[in-house]
Amino acid sequence: MKKILLATIIASVGLTGCKTIESVQKDLGSITSGLTGDEATPEQVQLAYEKAEQAFQEALTAYNLIDSEALADFDTEKVYEAKEVWQVLESEFAELRLSPGHALDSASLFSSDTVADEIMEQSQQVIILVEGATVSKERITAVLKPVREEFAVLTQIDANIHFEKRYSTLDEQHQELKQLLIDGKEAQVEQYVPQLLEQLTALEKDAVVQFYFSEHIHKIYKLANSDKASVFPAVYRDVKIHLEQGQVYAQQNYRAYDAIKLKAALVAHQIARINSLYIEYTNLKTALDDKEIENELLKFENELAELTEKVGLGDLRNLTFSEQLNKVKEKL
Repeated sequence: MKKILLATIIASVGLTGCKTIESVQKDLGSITSGLTGDEATPEQVQLAYEKAEQAFQEALTAYNLIDSEALADFDTEKVYEAKEVWQVLESEFAELRLSPGHALDSASLFSSDTVADEIMEQSQQVIILVEGATVSKERITAVLKPVREEFAVLTQIDANIHFEKRYSTLDEQHQELKQLLIDGKEAQVEQYVPQLLEQLTALEKDAVVQFYFSEHIHKIYKLANSDKASVFPAVYRDVKIHLEQGQVYAQQNYRAYDAIKLKAALVAHQIARINSLYIEYTNLKTALDDKEIENELLKFENELAELTEKVGLGDLRNLTFSEQLNKVKEKL
């Protein structure tokens, strides 16, 4: 009865290659009917072994699909069960391979099955489970493809780190949909996919801003609590304007990574600008306090004179710094 039930299960899921195993078991049943290991002829024992070996090889081919097709990523439960059955099957067939003459021996004191029978049945179980996991993969990849692609993007921009709670909540929903597909409820899942995608996209937009601008946001917070913002309020406004514009752009164009990088670079440039100005301010303030302003002015005058000489304007030190710079700009 057990063999007939297993054969029926195989037929219902349409397993590739299982027809061979079913026919093998049928042949084996006719060979071993009414026989024990002691009663069978050497030819019958050899044939039983060969049929068991064929079944094992087909199970091995199916079992190898677990890794090559990454089936554990799609149906963990069936893969786990397949591995458990495989461990027993592999061990029992290894013993039979060492002693092929025991193919028609009783598998145990509590079973009428022979060793070959048991290997056949275990092989069928492995194939059924692997095929079931393969069907799960096909359903999941077909229905949840856009969702899986969105999760891949979110991982690349560290959404699972910076927005751990939101990411985990959405991933839980994703896992629930996968289970529904494993259970064959495609229609129910298809109705929910647009809603999940909308939430994932909203998370992606926030994650893109965080990924490209978080470092600059942190620096701007520090600027706000420093003297730099009060000493150079206009420049500080420029910094914040560039940040706001970059964030808005990233939200609206969340996949335009190269352009977003440029926007982030502009923010970094403005931060560097206010820092440089503050250094100049500090140096000038120190010079004034130390009454060394003449040295500072002469230093800048010499640097500007080198510039005017280089562009062919000669010595313009009789003019103000602004007038000299205007002459240079006119020349250029």
